[in-house]
Amino acid sequence: MLQTDALAYLAHMHLAERDRDPSDKTVDVSTEEGPALRDAAAAADRAAQDEAAATAARERFRIGPMPALEPDEAIRNHLAEGELVHALRRHAILRAPGGDAALGYGGTLYLTSRRLVHLGQVVVTVQLTDIVETSLAGERLLLTLREGDGLSLDVEEPRLLRAQLAEAARGLRE
Repeated sequence: MLQTDALAYLAHMHLAERDRDPSDKTVDVSTEEGPALRDAAAAADRAAQDEAAATAARERFRIGPMPALEPDEAIRNHLAEGELVHALRRHAILRAPGGDAALGYGGTLYLTSRRLVHLGQVVVTVQLTDIVETSLAGERLLLTLREGDGLSLDVEEPRLLRAQLAEAARGLRE
Protein backbone atom coordinates (compact mmCIF):
# COMPACT_ATOMS: atom_id res chain seq x y z
CA MET A 1 0.00 0.00 0.00
CA LEU A 2 1.39 3.42 -0.89
CA GLN A 3 1.99 5.97 1.87
CA THR A 4 -0.84 8.18 0.60
CA ASP A 5 -3.17 5.19 0.43
CA ALA A 6 -2.50 4.48 4.11
CA LEU A 7 -3.92 7.86 5.05
CA ALA A 8 -7.12 7.12 3.18
CA TYR A 9 -7.51 3.72 4.84
CA LEU A 10 -9.93 3.89 7.78
CA ALA A 11 -11.20 1.15 10.06
CA HIS A 12 -14.85 1.94 9.42
CA MET A 13 -14.37 0.96 5.78
CA HIS A 14 -14.47 -2.67 6.90
CA LEU A 15 -17.90 -2.36 8.44
CA ALA A 16 -20.86 -3.26 6.33
CA GLU A 17 -23.33 -0.44 5.90
CA ARG A 18 -25.82 -2.12 8.24
CA ASP A 19 -23.13 -2.34 11.02
CA ARG A 20 -22.08 1.30 10.93
CA ASP A 21 -23.03 3.67 13.67
CA PRO A 22 -24.82 6.58 12.03
CA SER A 23 -23.48 8.98 14.67
CA ASP A 24 -19.96 8.44 13.22
CA LYS A 25 -18.39 9.07 16.62
CA THR A 26 -15.50 6.86 17.65
CA VAL A 27 -14.70 6.07 21.24
CA ASP A 28 -10.98 6.08 22.06
CA VAL A 29 -11.40 5.15 25.72
CA SER A 30 -12.27 1.75 27.10
CA THR A 31 -15.81 1.62 28.38
CA GLU A 32 -15.17 -1.41 30.57
CA GLU A 33 -13.05 -1.74 33.69
CA GLY A 34 -13.00 -5.46 34.27
CA PRO A 35 -10.76 -7.54 36.51
CA ALA A 36 -8.37 -8.34 33.65
CA LEU A 37 -7.69 -4.67 32.98
CA ARG A 38 -7.24 -3.92 36.68
CA ASP A 39 -4.85 -6.88 37.03
CA ALA A 40 -2.88 -5.78 33.97
CA ALA A 41 -2.63 -2.23 35.30
CA ALA A 42 -1.48 -3.50 38.70
CA ALA A 43 1.14 -5.74 37.05
CA ALA A 44 2.39 -2.82 34.97
CA ASP A 45 2.63 -0.64 38.09
CA ARG A 46 4.56 -3.36 39.95
CA ALA A 47 6.96 -3.75 37.02
CA ALA A 48 7.53 0.02 36.84
CA GLN A 49 8.20 0.22 40.59
CA ASP A 50 10.54 -2.78 40.37
CA GLU A 51 12.45 -1.20 37.47
CA ALA A 52 12.78 2.06 39.41
CA ALA A 53 14.09 0.15 42.46
CA ALA A 54 16.61 -1.72 40.26
CA THR A 55 17.81 1.53 38.70
CA ALA A 56 18.22 3.14 42.14
CA ALA A 57 20.10 0.07 43.40
CA ARG A 58 22.52 0.18 40.43
CA GLU A 59 23.22 3.83 41.24
CA ARG A 60 23.91 2.94 44.90
CA PHE A 61 26.24 0.12 43.83
CA ARG A 62 28.33 2.62 41.85
CA ILE A 63 28.85 4.62 45.03
CA GLY A 64 29.46 1.84 47.54
CA PRO A 65 29.17 -1.87 48.29
CA MET A 66 25.91 -3.75 48.50
CA PRO A 67 24.66 -3.77 52.10
CA ALA A 68 24.54 -7.02 54.05
CA LEU A 69 21.45 -8.26 55.90
CA GLU A 70 21.42 -9.99 59.25
CA PRO A 71 21.07 -13.73 58.51
CA ASP A 72 17.90 -15.30 59.87
CA GLU A 73 17.61 -18.69 61.59
CA ALA A 74 16.86 -20.56 58.37
CA ILE A 75 20.01 -19.52 56.47
CA ARG A 76 22.48 -19.11 59.32
CA ASN A 77 23.58 -22.78 59.35
CA HIS A 78 23.96 -22.83 55.55
CA LEU A 79 26.45 -19.96 55.38
CA ALA A 80 30.18 -20.52 54.99
CA GLU A 81 32.68 -18.48 56.97
CA GLY A 82 32.71 -14.90 55.75
CA GLU A 83 29.63 -15.37 53.51
CA LEU A 84 27.14 -12.49 53.73
CA VAL A 85 23.43 -12.35 52.96
CA HIS A 86 22.59 -9.47 50.62
CA ALA A 87 18.95 -10.09 49.72
CA LEU A 88 16.08 -12.46 50.37
CA ARG A 89 12.77 -13.16 48.72
CA ARG A 90 10.09 -15.00 50.63
CA HIS A 91 7.49 -17.00 48.71
CA ALA A 92 9.95 -17.73 45.90
CA ILE A 93 8.98 -20.42 43.40
CA LEU A 94 11.88 -22.30 41.83
CA ARG A 95 11.44 -24.23 38.60
CA ALA A 96 13.91 -26.24 36.59
CA PRO A 97 13.05 -26.58 32.89
CA GLY A 98 11.86 -30.11 32.25
CA GLY A 99 11.72 -30.72 35.99
CA ASP A 100 9.29 -33.06 37.71
CA ALA A 101 7.40 -30.31 39.53
CA ALA A 102 5.36 -28.38 36.99
CA LEU A 103 4.23 -25.98 39.71
CA GLY A 104 7.74 -25.50 41.07
CA TYR A 105 9.07 -25.58 44.59
CA GLY A 106 8.13 -22.94 47.13
CA GLY A 107 10.54 -21.50 49.65
CA THR A 108 12.72 -18.55 50.54
CA LEU A 109 15.49 -17.42 48.21
CA TYR A 110 18.66 -15.93 49.65
CA LEU A 111 21.30 -14.05 47.69
CA THR A 112 24.61 -14.34 49.46
CA SER A 113 28.00 -12.97 48.57
CA ARG A 114 28.79 -16.31 46.86
CA ARG A 115 25.56 -18.14 46.02
CA LEU A 116 21.84 -18.23 45.55
CA VAL A 117 20.27 -20.49 48.17
CA HIS A 118 16.65 -21.65 47.94
CA LEU A 119 15.35 -23.13 51.20
CA GLY A 120 11.91 -24.67 51.28
CA GLN A 121 10.35 -27.76 49.74
CA VAL A 122 13.79 -28.47 48.31
CA VAL A 123 17.20 -27.01 49.07
CA VAL A 124 18.97 -25.73 45.97
CA THR A 125 22.28 -23.90 45.91
CA VAL A 126 23.74 -22.19 42.85
CA GLN A 127 27.21 -20.68 42.89
CA LEU A 128 27.09 -17.16 41.46
CA THR A 129 30.09 -18.03 39.29
CA ASP A 130 27.96 -20.74 37.62
CA ILE A 131 25.39 -18.20 36.39
CA VAL A 132 26.33 -17.16 32.86
CA GLU A 133 23.22 -15.13 31.99
CA THR A 134 20.11 -13.69 33.59
CA SER A 135 17.01 -12.54 31.77
CA LEU A 136 13.41 -11.67 32.45
CA ALA A 137 10.33 -13.30 31.00
CA GLY A 138 7.46 -11.22 32.27
CA GLU A 139 7.81 -11.27 36.04
CA ARG A 140 9.96 -14.40 36.05
CA LEU A 141 13.76 -14.31 36.43
CA LEU A 142 15.53 -16.84 34.21
CA LEU A 143 19.03 -18.04 35.02
CA THR A 144 21.24 -19.75 32.47
CA LEU A 145 23.90 -21.89 34.10
CA ARG A 146 27.10 -23.46 32.84
CA GLU A 147 26.60 -26.63 30.81
CA GLY A 148 23.34 -25.17 29.44
CA ASP A 149 21.22 -25.88 32.51
CA GLY A 150 18.79 -23.29 33.73
CA LEU A 151 16.42 -22.22 36.46
CA SER A 152 13.33 -20.08 36.59
CA LEU A 153 12.49 -18.01 39.66
CA ASP A 154 9.12 -16.48 40.42
CA VAL A 155 9.95 -13.81 42.99
CA GLU A 156 8.85 -10.37 44.04
CA GLU A 157 10.89 -7.60 42.42
CA PRO A 158 12.74 -9.76 39.88
CA ARG A 159 14.40 -6.72 38.25
CA LEU A 160 15.86 -5.59 41.56
CA LEU A 161 17.04 -9.12 42.30
CA ARG A 162 18.71 -9.23 38.88
CA ALA A 163 20.61 -6.01 39.69
CA GLN A 164 21.61 -7.40 43.09
CA LEU A 165 22.76 -10.67 41.48
CA ALA A 166 24.92 -8.75 39.01
CA GLU A 167 26.52 -6.74 41.81
CA ALA A 168 27.20 -9.83 43.97
CA ALA A 169 28.75 -11.61 40.98
CA ARG A 170 30.86 -8.55 40.18
CA GLY A 171 32.16 -8.65 43.75
CA LEU A 172 33.40 -12.20 43.18
CA ARG A 173 35.25 -11.26 40.00
CA GLU A 174 37.18 -8.41 41.64
